Amino acid sequence: MTFFPPDPDLPEPEEADSERQPWWQAPDDELPVLLPVSATLASTEHLALGLFGVAVYSDGVEFRLEGRLRRKGLPAREWNDLCADFVGHSPLGGPVHPAGRLQFGLVLGDGEKVLAEGFPFFGGDDPSAEQEGHTLSRNSGGAGGGPQGYSSTDRLWLWPLPPEGPIEFVMQWPALGVEERRVVLDGSAMRALASRVQRFWS
Repeated sequence: MTFFPPDPDLPEPEEADSERQPWWQAPDDELPVLLPVSATLASTEHLALGLFGVAVYSDGVEFRLEGRLRRKGLPAREWNDLCADFVGHSPLGGPVHPAGRLQFGLVLGDGEKVLAEGFPFFGGDDPSAEQEGHTLSRNSGGAGGGPQGYSSTDRLWLWPLPPEGPIEFVMQWPALGVEERRVVLDGSAMRALASRVQRFWS
């Protein structure tokens, strides 16, 4: 006989059938077609942000972004504050300068305005049941670096496919000295590429 009782039997884990919700991420069973886009969205003494491609899927498009931050002689305290703004969180885990945060949005060819607010939610009902139009989700973001520089990646998922016509890609990042900037993209070209998307599995 031992002092400690035997551990109880653990129940078998339940299988979670998490079906993809198309409004918050790109399909994972498709090979997208890339629209070659290379545009500098912001360039300051310490920050650079660029749009380096658009991946077209059968039911939406993903905008791919890269960010760079360089120290360039800043004192340690100023550099740490700048890194906190760049990453988007304070050392205590809260948002830094909410009014000056990085924001993205689109103006589609039919005039519809679409904003990316925060990160995508998981589960729930189809947002199109409550609102008409498109959604823009920010996901797959990450940042890392060291004493002299940081880099970041962002993915913006637009669902469904945009209408014909030009798309204005809009961003701002006041906390890092970037006021509103706009880049015009070709929504018609994105729609045309959707027919060339390949499925990995039938």
